[in-house]
Amino acid sequence: MNHEDTLTLKDGRTLAYTVHGAADGVPVFLFHGNPGSRYMRHPDENIADRLGVKLITPDRPGYGLSDFQKKRRYLDMGDDIAQLADALKIAHFGVMGISAGAPYVTATAYALRERVKVGAIISGVAPLDRPGGLDNVAEDYRIAYQTSRWPRPLLRLLMSLQMRSESRNPTRAWHNVLLRANEYDQAILQQPQYAEQVRGWRGEAVRDGVRGWVHEAKMIVGKWAIPLNAITAPVHLWYWQYDTLTPLQMGQYYEKVLPNTTPYFMEGGGHFAFFEHWEAILGALVEDYRRAT
Repeated sequence: MNHEDTLTLKDGRTLAYTVHGAADGVPVFLFHGNPGSRYMRHPDENIADRLGVKLITPDRPGYGLSDFQKKRRYLDMGDDIAQLADALKIAHFGVMGISAGAPYVTATAYALRERVKVGAIISGVAPLDRPGGLDNVAEDYRIAYQTSRWPRPLLRLLMSLQMRSESRNPTRAWHNVLLRANEYDQAILQQPQYAEQVRGWRGEAVRDGVRGWVHEAKMIVGKWAIPLNAITAPVHLWYWQYDTLTPLQMGQYYEKVLPNTTPYFMEGGGHFAFFEHWEAILGALVEDYRRAT
């Protein structure tokens, strides 16, 4: 099964999403990174089907085909997911988030704690407004986080210029992505099937401009206001040794503050190592979901 659709939410906004995997499988909502879109997943869609997973990936507000939402907070996403789950006739489900999708795992697990049975944070960013929040983060990404504190109009101009540059010369833009990556991520991103997937979800993210990207950049460096210590669902933590975008210290932080975690702190690897561990990630999630239900 593989299809995409849209849902009109109660406030009139459009929420776009894809569904793939097993039609009657364990339902799991996947939160994409930043910039990202509903196309963020593993290129081998047979993995989800084989493991019995029904993977639902929404465009967050302001990305892809989903309408922008002013003054959005992380916890607001819970209501969107509840409406989408109701429309799909899903009572209980798992949640997983990659990179900047991590806060949505915790926010949804808290907001919908009667419905979320298990979560997974994969190379996920942790709150940055804490001592050591940027430890071991690569210099160019430190600069990106610092830039995110700029006034919104200036940040929007900068990101718009970047988007235009990438659209004019996508080959050079992709070359720059590879230049910023470490050797582990380069080895993955130079494989055609992974490169095509990443380029596809990045391009779709800003099809209607950068408002969503700008808003999330501001959110991620601000106060998250998510009560992490009140989340009761088990959360899997997948991090890799040489990830300099979301280094291991971020996973270790979640391990300390979340009440119920299973750490998978892996040797080697970088930010995109999840591609090579996709089956293990989904398999562990399904096992815990079935145990909880």
